[in-house]
Amino acid sequence: MLGFILSPIGKAVGSVLTVAALVVGVYAYGYQRGRTVEQVAFARKINHENKEAGNAAEDWRARYRRCAERDGLYDFETGACDE
Repeated sequence: MLGFILSPIGKAVGSVLTVAALVVGVYAYGYQRGRTVEQVAFARKINHENKEAGNAAEDWRARYRRCAERDGLYDFETGACDE
């Protein structure tokens, strides 16, 4: 076994296996890094959409409250206050 490892063919096979292991490692690192970056971008998008939805709900609640305070009738279909 030691003779094969020290032979020119054994050294070539060892070099090829080393390069293959490095390629697989670099690919795995890049793949994981890409997934992590994409997960962060996806989380940012969801948080942004949640913030916009919360703001829209708060705006609607404020319009409805102002309408109710003026003893108006809120039209949900049009989003207008009929006083």
